[in-house]
Amino acid sequence: MKKTTSTSYRQRLIRVVDYIHDHLDNDLDVNTLANIAQMSPYHFHRIYRQIAQETVNASVRRLRLQQAAADLIRTNLPILTIAKKVAYGSLEAFTRAFTKSFGIAPGEYRQQKTNVAVKLEPFIAVLPEEKRYFTMFTVEIMENEQLSLVGYHHQGDYMDIGRVFEKLFIDCASRELISEQTRSIGLYYDDPQSVDTNDLRSMACISLDASISIEESCLERITIPTGKCATVLFKGPYAELEKPYDWLFGQWLPESGYEAADFPPFEEYLNDPKDTPPNELLTRIHCLLV
Repeated sequence: MKKTTSTSYRQRLIRVVDYIHDHLDNDLDVNTLANIAQMSPYHFHRIYRQIAQETVNASVRRLRLQQAAADLIRTNLPILTIAKKVAYGSLEAFTRAFTKSFGIAPGEYRQQKTNVAVKLEPFIAVLPEEKRYFTMFTVEIMENEQLSLVGYHHQGDYMDIGRVFEKLFIDCASRELISEQTRSIGLYYDDPQSVDTNDLRSMACISLDASISIEESCLERITIPTGKCATVLFKGPYAELEKPYDWLFGQWLPESGYEAADFPPFEEYLNDPKDTPPNELLTRIHCLLV
């Protein structure tokens, strides 16, 4: 593919990714998306699948259900309202799709994954007890090797960083920067419980040798330094990643005798959400130590 053609396709498919994320509640039919990409509907499917490594219908379905999972955990919205937010016409259709993807019905998922608030009797003054963690995680201490990355910055809800990763992979695949050795890394600069959602800062990255040129691109370089690192391997949907973070920084680190280094925590995504059930996703969370 010629450079000019590659650049044009990349830019057009990035517009499609943005449009999908912004219109999950709309009818994202092929003709609409092909029009956004300024491509013939007859060829759009094939071009999208070759560059994104996933059919457009699979992308839309996956992103809608990921958003629904986040809403089930993080809001009190009725399940029917959540279903309509991600363009399912009926509760039955949404329940079937969600259950097929997550292996559990939406109502059961919300009940299992949401912490139950403890109600105190009125007018009784109590001192807050030490927070209890009902799920423990195994922490490994390892030596982290220096890793060169390229990526895009993201500001806003961490659950929306998937959009940035989608565009990053389209961009880098069209530049032939993706290989079997490529690693997918997310950096997260702020505490989502302390910083306003709109101000959260993160970065979607892939590994790329520093000797490879990225001129004439919007990619930015960043290097993860060498050093001792605490890691937690988490298995499950991305919407639940706050749980191991809470435990790592709320219980393990204060009791470990270690100090966190002046570098943001980062995640490595060890399998592909395009072909992995949400409950089987593997994410390794890293915290560099002094």
